[in-house]
Amino acid sequence: MIRIEPYTDKEVKSVLKNLLDDKAFVKFIKTNLNSSTSKFLSIPGSSFLVMQLFKSKIKKINSIDEFQDQVKIVLKNIVKQTIENFETSGLESLDHNKPYLFIGNHRDITLDSALCNFSLDSVGLETTYNAIGDNLVSVGWMGDLLRLNKSFVISRSGDTKKEIYSNLLKASEFIKKTLHSGKHVWIAQKQGRSKDGLDKTDPAVLKMLHIALRKECKFEELTDYYNIVPQSVSYEIDPLAKEKGMHLQGESTKNENDDISHIFKGVMKFKGNVNLSFGEQLSGNYTPDELAQAIDNSILNSYKLWDTNLYAYEFLQGEVDDSKYPKASKYFNDLRATMTNEDLKYIMIQYANPVLAIKENNNER
Repeated sequence: MIRIEPYTDKEVKSVLKNLLDDKAFVKFIKTNLNSSTSKFLSIPGSSFLVMQLFKSKIKKINSIDEFQDQVKIVLKNIVKQTIENFETSGLESLDHNKPYLFIGNHRDITLDSALCNFSLDSVGLETTYNAIGDNLVSVGWMGDLLRLNKSFVISRSGDTKKEIYSNLLKASEFIKKTLHSGKHVWIAQKQGRSKDGLDKTDPAVLKMLHIALRKECKFEELTDYYNIVPQSVSYEIDPLAKEKGMHLQGESTKNENDDISHIFKGVMKFKGNVNLSFGEQLSGNYTPDELAQAIDNSILNSYKLWDTNLYAYEFLQGEVDDSKYPKASKYFNDLRATMTNEDLKYIMIQYANPVLAIKENNNER
């Protein structure tokens, strides 16, 4: 059985000790902690020195909060060095005395929720408990790191329908317990990242949220029990656009290490400008489909379109003016030099689709 819950303070020391004894984890750290990446951990020096300092830092951690203090240092450096300008909106509307269920669009495996927490921390709000898929805990040491960082698992796998339902019930009960204890939760609007640039809420995710409340309220009353705030993140540059393009073409074959490499690349590579918007808290009665649509409307209404989005949309329409979007033009021309026009088209589709979705959503309303 997969463990649903994150780790507790009592487990921190033993989990960290096991991590330092894990050959696969140590190999990953030695491979990736070098002069160009160690700066993100604020521990400069040779690979040997970096590893020693890394071990020293780990041995001083005794609680989840202390672990997150180190994560915050790393995240601050990541924002500073891989994001040109990080802007937020809607934080001022959040009540510091309310536990929120943030439902966000999903573009990066770990960074979407991390940027949410970076933003919350900047205004003195507690960080969230973050929902992750069971694919991210298939590699033991990665699952340990994520559970130390307040992540819990939503497992949709199982040998029988009963087992699948049991796993979803456990996740739903954990969310209920966490929110009712006054803590925040972050969950993606659907299973898996948006690889085509289209942000659509899956009603099945919303139904899962209600499982633990089914004896207390009808689904239509969900917003009376949970303070649901949609969240919209938009990246000017997607470091994994090429990989997503290959997926759209059906050319990618996934192995268990892909998620790890994608996490690392998404975190470490340049993202240009990034916008994170917190929408208004939802209220009223909704069916699952209606609630999904309300979340979609909020996400699309606050989604920030960058020049990369507009350039790609206009290019695919056959009417782009390169001088109008010099930065985006250079980005796509640099990509063009490394791939076929067909490959580039699938990358442009990812960037263009948010423009198309926003236009269609505005026309429907």
